Amino acid sequence: MLPSKSTKGCWTCKDRKIACDKHLPTCQNCRHSGRECLGYGMRLSWPRKNDQKRAITSEVPDQPQELSSFWFLGADFVNVFSSDVELSDNTLNSVSMPRRASPRPRIFRNPSWMPFTLNSSEIDLFSYYMNNVSHKLTAANNAQIQNLVVRMSFADVSPASSAILYIIYAIANLHLSNISQALEYKSKAVNAVWASSRQSSALKDVRQRIIAVNFLALFDAFATPSTPREWASSICYSKTASIIAFPSEQAYQGDLAVILDWVYYYDVLSKFAVRHFDRRTPGMIDCAKRKDLMVAEMNSQNKTNIVPTLACSIEVLSTIACIIDVVLEMETNKNSHTETLDKLDRRLKFAKQYVRIEDLDASMCIDRKRQIEDIAELYRLAGLIYLNRAGRNVPTSSPVLQRLTEKAFVILETLHTCERTFPLFLVGCEARTDDQRTIVLRVIDRTQSRFPPASIMRIRGYIERFWAQNDLDTGQAIDYALKMTTAMSNADGLPAFA
Repeated sequence: MLPSKSTKGCWTCKDRKIACDKHLPTCQNCRHSGRECLGYGMRLSWPRKNDQKRAITSEVPDQPQELSSFWFLGADFVNVFSSDVELSDNTLNSVSMPRRASPRPRIFRNPSWMPFTLNSSEIDLFSYYMNNVSHKLTAANNAQIQNLVVRMSFADVSPASSAILYIIYAIANLHLSNISQALEYKSKAVNAVWASSRQSSALKDVRQRIIAVNFLALFDAFATPSTPREWASSICYSKTASIIAFPSEQAYQGDLAVILDWVYYYDVLSKFAVRHFDRRTPGMIDCAKRKDLMVAEMNSQNKTNIVPTLACSIEVLSTIACIIDVVLEMETNKNSHTETLDKLDRRLKFAKQYVRIEDLDASMCIDRKRQIEDIAELYRLAGLIYLNRAGRNVPTSSPVLQRLTEKAFVILETLHTCERTFPLFLVGCEARTDDQRTIVLRVIDRTQSRFPPASIMRIRGYIERFWAQNDLDTGQAIDYALKMTTAMSNADGLPAFA
């Protein structure tokens, strides 16, 4: 397996005198800041004037003003290439002694790092995905996942690797509005996943299939504003496979932790969707209630760090998952859950979330750090709001709820975009005044212009339906959970979040 990082920084970062993240094939600092990465290889350099570190330095005598100003008068230069020299040489000798031009030296190219060859169309699609699409995919737009995806895509020629490539081509075509080709590649990806399932049960192939299926879930979430039917089955397949691939008694690091985080993120989103979907199946409920992945996640040694894939800490997301489990259980178990909810309340109230410096873009550390912290805090506040509304069924006039809502809207107003639709939905539903609803709609509009619009448009529909139900219920006689279920159950498929 090829290394994912260079041993030295790129020339662009060196010229800018900043730390380089050393990612291959190009530096992520340069990509995020819109600069050309000059790479990691050898380059020629010329000594600067008064450079004490060089044995030979430039000693160009000062030119008179009238001469030096000439260089700024729009002078043109004529370039002479080796082909011109060769052509001139042939022309001069053609009269006396015609001869053939010397053959060009044969170029021996380095062996390809790919185990197979892509055609020109596939190369273009993969390049388009990496340069134009990958940074727009919610939860998968961080360097950890993207580096892992590249390595898994070209690891071998197995159906599992092909499945990842096919769904990447599908997402690229979707972004280019080539719908028919996108659906064709999606179908190839699904077939490759099933072919891999029949051929191999090796953990390597299982993990590659998990990545491919997670991308299928992304494709479905971004393909249409309406609720996609396949989203739920993709999430459950990925979760079931991960329970086998990630025994809950172990702690995971590196690539394995990245995969587990991504699957667990979708697990929590789908659990919430199952609770508030009125046409859920017994299979959906059984899948949602399994807690194996939560146990595996809680083995992490860094539960307070904000994980890029989750956009919050493992501690906060796991506590939110526990709250959803309690609300799900309250449907059938009418016993008091006060003690459990109080414990979860305390966990969220005192939860700490920290940004790791290695997860920041060196070109915009301060702004990026603040945005990461704000969205993580929005998750924490959204969890507390849901605990009080769905768990304790507190009225909108509750001082506790009002304080939480005010804090959440202070954060929401400072955010330019919010691609994380789950906390945006929970906080957005609490908008009571026109000013608060304007804040929500502005964030949605700005997010829709920067990220795939289908997912955010779907969430906007959920929020607006909840507002309508809330406005019509002037006496607040309808239960909060029932209003949420009504708002999210407008289609036959499980509500999809990204």
